Amino acid sequence: MAGLFSSNPNSGDPYAPTAPNDDNSNDDILSQYRPLIQQFSLSSILGYCSAVSAKRIGKTLAFIGGMGFVCLQAMVHKGYITVDWKKIEKSVTDVVDTDKDGKITERDVQRYFERVKAFLMENIPDASGFGLGFMLGLKS
Repeated sequence: MAGLFSSNPNSGDPYAPTAPNDDNSNDDILSQYRPLIQQFSLSSILGYCSAVSAKRIGKTLAFIGGMGFVCLQAMVHKGYITVDWKKIEKSVTDVVDTDKDGKITERDVQRYFERVKAFLMENIPDASGFGLGFMLGLKS
């Protein structure tokens, strides 16, 4: 009876535990990435999570904006409403344009990015770790 319940890895049982592996491949991987792992901190993890959340919120807002546009255009097409897109464009540009040059440019986007970064990094002890995590989160 003892043979039926043997945990011998050579017993032919596909569900039996495997023999310990002597090739320390996990230790090799850990030693290779040890400098990177040592740089991880609570701030970098929070930065990563913040970036992933920001991406998801951004995608959701883009979806909502796109659906709003499609609905407006459908109502325009059916003749229910008329939309003055030039007036809307001017209103949005006046609000979003940070350097007041009358155009939304890369410089405006950079300023908004800096504002968000300053807000998220305020009073964080390891701002560089947060920044690293945030950039990794944006790339993922």
